[in-house]
Amino acid sequence: MSSVSKKKKPEGIFIPMVTPFRASDESVDFSGLKEVTEFLIQNGVDGIIPSGSTGEFVAMSHEEQKKVNAAVCEYAAGRVKVFCSTGAYRTCDAVDLSKSAEAAGADGVMVVTPWYMAPNEEELYEHYKAIRKAVSIPVMVYHNPYYSTCLMTDKFMAKLYNDGLIDAVKERQADVYRQQDLRALTDDGFGIFYGYDICPVECVSMWADGWVCGTGNLFPKENKTVYDLAKTRQIPEAQKYHFEKIRPYLPLFTENTAKGLPCPWLSVIKEGLKLRGVNAGVARKPVMALPDDMMAKLKKVLKEYGHI
Repeated sequence: MSSVSKKKKPEGIFIPMVTPFRASDESVDFSGLKEVTEFLIQNGVDGIIPSGSTGEFVAMSHEEQKKVNAAVCEYAAGRVKVFCSTGAYRTCDAVDLSKSAEAAGADGVMVVTPWYMAPNEEELYEHYKAIRKAVSIPVMVYHNPYYSTCLMTDKFMAKLYNDGLIDAVKERQADVYRQQDLRALTDDGFGIFYGYDICPVECVSMWADGWVCGTGNLFPKENKTVYDLAKTRQIPEAQKYHFEKIRPYLPLFTENTAKGLPCPWLSVIKEGLKLRGVNAGVARKPVMALPDDMMAKLKKVLKEYGHI
């Protein structure tokens, strides 16, 4: 059993927030970061995750990541939970980032598995053991084999929790059975977060305690509503709201551009936030700017939702 599982486990809708970068030199725009933080809090989210995948941590130095994490902790000022993203390939870097986040006042850390040269189970165990030893706040594993190439079995993830090394998981795979299996192999103290955008009703109404939702940057109130309906098991209402308010905007993040290129979904979020009056900056290259055809679709959807 986790060392902190006797405390209230993390739950709710957490947004992996974007990091605004200036168009002039791609430096971090901290005034924009404060705007995004405030926008999410005012729209009722339960938690925020700075410098995650949507926050472009792979495009930031570790020192930038520390500063972004600390700034968001300061801006949030205890109004919502802040789980700072502190994943790194090297264990020593993940430990350093996690200690820095705790010192800045984070409520927890979200630590993606090492990527590219995926570690084996023994290596992963020692990785999370070192992080657990370094901090006293909750540790959430970010399990995203689609990007990291590191696939954990249900039994191994449960072992990490049962041995006291982790407290929660952001499970990117839209697999309700996997969530069920994780619950059966652990106990109710383990925080299970659904970590994708397409089927929150199915996951949250059954086994998931929370939802980490990237598109919630742009549509936080809509995502919070469907989470609350699903969590309280108002299933018909949740299904209806999802079909009316969630599914219609999902193609913005999945359709190819007019040139047949994959959609630059980070730019969709940032341009959408700017259209809503929030300074979200630009994405760092090599992420491309939003093409005109995608911008037209984005404006159309935001008008339909009454946001512009």
